[in-house]
Amino acid sequence: MTARPLDYGSGMTLVFHWGGPRHGEVDELPSEALASSVLVYDGPRWFGVYEHFQPARTQETAGGPAQVWVVRE
Repeated sequence: MTARPLDYGSGMTLVFHWGGPRHGEVDELPSEALASSVLVYDGPRWFGVYEHFQPARTQETAGGPAQVWVVRE
């Protein structure tokens, strides 16, 4: 299966976080935020780095299918 962004609305992508401080949380993020191979959160609530799960995988959520991003240790 070819990985493709799961866009919602105008350029938003649903992301499921696996591991780390955001484990299990789902967010809608702008597609531009996912252009890199890593997703960096730099506060103010917490810090963390996530990377796109390989091979690409989706997770069913209440908001629909979301890309899975895993914490980078």
